[in-house]
Amino acid sequence: MPKVNSVNLILLSTVFASLSYCCSSSKAAAQTSLAAVKPAPNIVVIFADDLGWKDVGYQGSDFYETPRIDQLAREGMIFSAAYAPAGNCQPTRACLVSGQYTPRHHVYAVGSTERGPKNQMRTIPISNRSGIAANELSIADMLRDAGYKTGIFGKWHLNGPEGCPPQKQGFDVVMDVPHNGSGVCNDPKGANEITRAATKFFEENRERPFFAYVSHHAIHTGLQYQQETLDRFKAKYPGAQHKNAQYAACLNDFDKSVGMLLDKLDALGLAENTLVIFTSDNGATPQSSQEPLRGNKGVFANPSLLDGKEKLRLAALAMYRSISSICFQPLASWPVPASLQTKSWMAKVWFH
Repeated sequence: MPKVNSVNLILLSTVFASLSYCCSSSKAAAQTSLAAVKPAPNIVVIFADDLGWKDVGYQGSDFYETPRIDQLAREGMIFSAAYAPAGNCQPTRACLVSGQYTPRHHVYAVGSTERGPKNQMRTIPISNRSGIAANELSIADMLRDAGYKTGIFGKWHLNGPEGCPPQKQGFDVVMDVPHNGSGVCNDPKGANEITRAATKFFEENRERPFFAYVSHHAIHTGLQYQQETLDRFKAKYPGAQHKNAQYAACLNDFDKSVGMLLDKLDALGLAENTLVIFTSDNGATPQSSQEPLRGNKGVFANPSLLDGKEKLRLAALAMYRSISSICFQPLASWPVPASLQTKSWMAKVWFH
């Protein structure tokens, strides 16, 4: 098997490297080995939908406001060269849940890979799967076997005919909310309801380690926002790069939900022992400029021809205030099968 290019390892591999996770390719082969880490850290993954690299305040937006995401940047670690493993949401989520690159899990696109005029296609589109099968080991399986309570709150997007619901991928608690439509609403993209469910999960499991996958529908189109937030950005002087008040309002309302999660962790006394990871599934849509980067969600190009700038760079953060206590202490581990062994130690952290 060829060496793994560590530059292109899945984003969360870098974060989870500090926790020394390893796994095998099937649930049947999984053998749990609990480590003597007491107490095990909680893990919260906040996953935005279509959030761009330049959409957040700490990246220098001249119009958008994301004070609570910026707080994570100040208090945690910024991954300044983080890239999405795919150009749209379904394959990226498959990568995160399974720990595998798209050539392994075969989820390449939402729906079909046969898009555009066939007479202009230079290659035959690769066959596509609609989700991750139940017999594939997931990060939730791994953590549940290690004693974690697991929950997903929000978008799953992997339960197509070849996939399965999150309950069959190791999640104990599952919830989602309706999120269709655009314009003014009380709970834009259901972010507050998703967050309330997640914070209830924190409360109910404060005495044991938990893994919360908080998978938002914001800020995917159609844009939703509270009237008060929209009015504030309509009155704000536009920036040179960003000036869309509706986009800014949707983003700012989403940012408030991030603050709700952080505040609840503090209120419960869990912040010191909780790893918080924030990122997005893929780059922004064309309605939000990402200059000086080129391209947007759905763009695939040969990086060697474009100096790498067509890859989808992401905002990515991680905060764990007690990181020194677990850097070299694995929580759980599984043998890596021969078919996946590699000389790259990073690749053994979580599937690639």
